[in-house]
Amino acid sequence: MATKNPRNEKLIITFGANVRKYRNVKGLTMNELAGLCDVELGTISTVERGVVNCTISTAFAISKALEITIDKLLEE
Repeated sequence: MATKNPRNEKLIITFGANVRKYRNVKGLTMNELAGLCDVELGTISTVERGVVNCTISTAFAISKALEITIDKLLEE
């Protein structure tokens, strides 16, 4: 499992919280979002909990599935 970079911990947690917020706004389950992003359910779960720093391609897939820009997912 990937480990957090302490330098980016706040950003990773913020990103995950925003994924959860916008997913809930769209009325999607984690499983539905995972399907739209073509990733495993566990990937969405660990991203939302701020456990891992996801890849750029996963962040892009999440933003497209949620129909928002990546910068919205990084806003504090």
